[in-house]
Amino acid sequence: MRTLAFLIAVGLTATAVNAGQAENAALIAAIEAAGCLVTAENSGAVARAAGLNEQQVYDAVAALYDAGLVRLEADGSMRLITGSCQ
Repeated sequence: MRTLAFLIAVGLTATAVNAGQAENAALIAAIEAAGCLVTAENSGAVARAAGLNEQQVYDAVAALYDAGLVRLEADGSMRLITGSCQ
């Protein structure tokens, strides 16, 4: 199963993905609850907390990346960039 850690590892190439607003919001809420940072250690828990299936997670992460709401860090983690997360 692809997890957020896998998506981080492959570098998330920008793609034209139309993830639903509800899925995006669920993933944002889960990442915010995890302290705004997704790591290899917490990626599975973040995905489960979002309540999304594998494809929905993939699409939502890609949409957030395309919108500039997440950035990849040098250590391979993914940081959410919203009003609640800087």
